[in-house]
Amino acid sequence: MFTYQLIPTPPGDWENSIYDMQAIRMAAIHNLMIRAFNSIIYHAPKIGKKDLPSFLKYCSALVETVHEHHTTEEEIIFPALEEKLGKGSMESNVNQHHDFMPKFDLWSDLIKSISVGKTEYNAEEFVSSMKDATDVLVIHLRDEIPSLESTRLQQHLTVAELEALEIKAGERIREVTSFWNMPLFFANGDLAYNSWLPAIPGHILFMIRYIIVPLSGGTWKYGQSDKYGRLKDEFKAGYGLD
Repeated sequence: MFTYQLIPTPPGDWENSIYDMQAIRMAAIHNLMIRAFNSIIYHAPKIGKKDLPSFLKYCSALVETVHEHHTTEEEIIFPALEEKLGKGSMESNVNQHHDFMPKFDLWSDLIKSISVGKTEYNAEEFVSSMKDATDVLVIHLRDEIPSLESTRLQQHLTVAELEALEIKAGERIREVTSFWNMPLFFANGDLAYNSWLPAIPGHILFMIRYIIVPLSGGTWKYGQSDKYGRLKDEFKAGYGLD
């Protein structure tokens, strides 16, 4: 079994209920991070000099995605929800960010140091540095889901209020998300496990799958899924999905 196990998909109909979508979407995003962490643990011992640059780019893309995700939460999503759910209702989520982020940033610094040749790549030390952060981070990824439970949100927010938050958060995400990192959502997604998918226009999907991925120099081969968000057969047993 993999080091980190997946978060169960919350119940509901994300396509027809904006309330249900909140927890379902968050679980999908958190699970792609979990698969990415597991993929790094899996591949790290096998990385030679030839593959090191693309592997480090893959790790950097994950770091940037995690930072962008949590920044959007802290600056846009959590304040809006706390205003409706009550003061302190999102405080534990923010506090958990502060618990793991310093060590996560140390791993990010290690990636950069190896990339520029200041530090020699050592698989054991590399994974250990990541796990110092992700052992705590993954607990947070699980703990955050109940705070977005559908019934709870229905008691405090109207559909119009959630729709307004969706627009505001969407604008922020488009501002901070690197187009070149978008394949991460497919390379570590699993639409059979959680069918949520961002509302990406067809021509953008085409560019991601058939232009960005091929031009990325093998960066996305380390993901646990293919470019269509289908979990690769060799990783299914690690999640008990055989």
